[in-house]
Amino acid sequence: MTLRTLRAVVAGLLLVACAVIAPAANAAAPARIMALGDSITGSPGCWRALLWKHLQDTGHTDVDFVGSLPAPGCGFTYDGDNEGHGGFLATNIVRDNQLPGWLSSARPDIVLMHLGTNDVWSNIPASTILGAYSTMLGQMRASNPSIKLVVAQILPMTPSSCSACAQRVVDLNSAIPGWARANSTSASPITVVDQWTGFDTATDTSDGVHPNSSTGIQKIEARWYPAVVAALGSAPAATGLHVEGTKIVEANGSAFVMRGVNHAHVWYQSQTRAFADIKSFGANTVRVVLGSGQRWGPTSAAEVSTVISLCKQSRLICVLEAHDTTGYGEQSGAATLDQAATYWIGVASALQGQENHVVINLGNEPFGNNASVSATWASATSSAISRLRGAGLRHLLMVDAPMWGQDWGNVMRDNAASVLGADPQRNTVFSIHMYGVYNTADKVNAYFDAFRTAGLPLVVGEFGHNHSDGDPDEDTIMAQAQARGLGYLGWSWSGNSSDVAYLDMTNSFDPASLTSWGERILNGANGIRATSKEATIYGGGSGDTQAPSTPGTPTASGITSTGLTLSWSASTDDVGVTGYDVFRAAGSGSFVVIGSTTSATYTDSGLTPSTTYRYQVRAKDAAGNVSSASGTVSATTSAGGGSGTCKVGYSGQNWGGGNGFTANVTITNTGTSAVNGWTLAFSYANGQKVTLPGWGATLAQSGAAVTATNLSWNGTLAPGASTGIGFNGTYSGSNPAPTSFTLNGSACTTG
Repeated sequence: MTLRTLRAVVAGLLLVACAVIAPAANAAAPARIMALGDSITGSPGCWRALLWKHLQDTGHTDVDFVGSLPAPGCGFTYDGDNEGHGGFLATNIVRDNQLPGWLSSARPDIVLMHLGTNDVWSNIPASTILGAYSTMLGQMRASNPSIKLVVAQILPMTPSSCSACAQRVVDLNSAIPGWARANSTSASPITVVDQWTGFDTATDTSDGVHPNSSTGIQKIEARWYPAVVAALGSAPAATGLHVEGTKIVEANGSAFVMRGVNHAHVWYQSQTRAFADIKSFGANTVRVVLGSGQRWGPTSAAEVSTVISLCKQSRLICVLEAHDTTGYGEQSGAATLDQAATYWIGVASALQGQENHVVINLGNEPFGNNASVSATWASATSSAISRLRGAGLRHLLMVDAPMWGQDWGNVMRDNAASVLGADPQRNTVFSIHMYGVYNTADKVNAYFDAFRTAGLPLVVGEFGHNHSDGDPDEDTIMAQAQARGLGYLGWSWSGNSSDVAYLDMTNSFDPASLTSWGERILNGANGIRATSKEATIYGGGSGDTQAPSTPGTPTASGITSTGLTLSWSASTDDVGVTGYDVFRAAGSGSFVVIGSTTSATYTDSGLTPSTTYRYQVRAKDAAGNVSSASGTVSATTSAGGGSGTCKVGYSGQNWGGGNGFTANVTITNTGTSAVNGWTLAFSYANGQKVTLPGWGATLAQSGAAVTATNLSWNGTLAPGASTGIGFNGTYSGSNPAPTSFTLNGSACTTG
């Protein structure tokens, strides 16, 4: 059996066993928990101290740790009674008939057993160790017919004196789940806890065997905790958004159906106005792409807080997803779900207390099309969920399907119930991504039907109107989601690479310039504007009818031949202003919306030289109320400059041994008048990607096209003056420099 296959087996059996554990028979008395094992359990076994404290901190105070051995010192006071006997073998405990006496004194309701390490070290066969397990189980049930056994697949071990021990542990652990299935009963269930997967003897032990205090005991406790909570027959109540049957509901019990958009924040961190723009079409949810650090980011806790704030300002439920897991097992460099769990735990400070507003999407499309790797989805997902719950994260969790999110092998469909059972809060929703696999109504309905029949919650976390692997049936997806009360989140607002640019809903993040896909999902039948209902946490359905106050008359500054910047006095509102729509008219023509912004400023570009434009703005709130139009400002662009009024020097330095590069760009005003505000534009010919944010300018990329807009300190270029900007990027194959540049729409010389 390969190591990878073993991980799938040993991590998965916790799930079914956890699902059948019943509440303790005597709810009036504290639940008596006996930790049974060797030195890993008892000497000092400080994972028990962490477990006791974790239970206390999460409201499970009615527990009594029992055993004949006292608590070793672990740095704080805790209930440390146990039966962790250093050097003991399971087979010797049976040989000497020691367990009945311990049971008689302790009278446990629950036994946590990590036992067999010394048997393995003594080269005792796995079958003999399991025979000892069976004898001890019989003795436990003789003591208490309804006893619950939580048994560990033991820690890996690599002692210097036993080169064969590592494989012997594998052999024992691979046999434990089958033993548990054969011996578990409804009256006296057996739960298997995987203490092996993800435990590294090099970093988590002091000697290749015993857990260290820096990482080892923490990992052990995190695996025990959810199984113990399940054995106690209760879990901390879900807080905020949570699942009830097939539905997502808010804390007050109101049903919440996601209608929203995916936004690629980690690659376009400067596009903060996208949140308000997405809201302006009525969306109630935004799924935000973050980076866990393996491939992108990492998105820091401070940045996560900023993203959550942007969601809340625009009255959107925030689904946060770690994108680095995309295509694991098939795509080079992809992160594991365990690494994603480590990321979420690392930014927990930004997440805690946001349960009403935030959904944690564990990892995007966490496995590629490798069927054998995707087969580990249930165990890997369950393990990651257990770690998040063990860290105290009580949010609604969203888990993506394997096989690039499309679950064409029905791995998620067939294992979703066990994964939900592994969540001690039963607060997990499943996310299917519907692209070319779901190209007919029959396929869409069959997948939806399977989850409805199983009584499991489901959302469409991504879908589109077209894809390289086929033509999704978006009409059925949207119509059936509406009919069934299922959430959907379309991919994506803007910024897709050129090969999938058809999935952009807006051109260059401009809400006034919708693509055909944007028109379909935002404004079409069963689309977001027609079906979305705001979360009640933001006052959805509260009857807010008060419009914001009228914004101040704009002023125009930084006028060039092709652009200008508007600013105005902000509006006020009884609930909150979510943004402003900007209207423009050329000459004496009619006003049309040209864009939206969340701040009281807007930069307009792409204008015609020597032309007069008029501008107005209107404020809006989350309920859709719109203010009266502001006063009108007129501005005339300057005469356009031809070639030669600017010069651009570009140098790109490829990194050694990788596919990255650093670009430095010098912009020189070669004209006779000052440039007040500038936007540099150029295109890459070979699929190069700019890594945002860069320096010296605000950079954005849509497909091959790149724009760089001045910052406040370098917006004015006197005749002959220069400024430098730069950025990092990635490429595949060759990395040719751009061949042409424009500044405010005018062509520049190069060199």
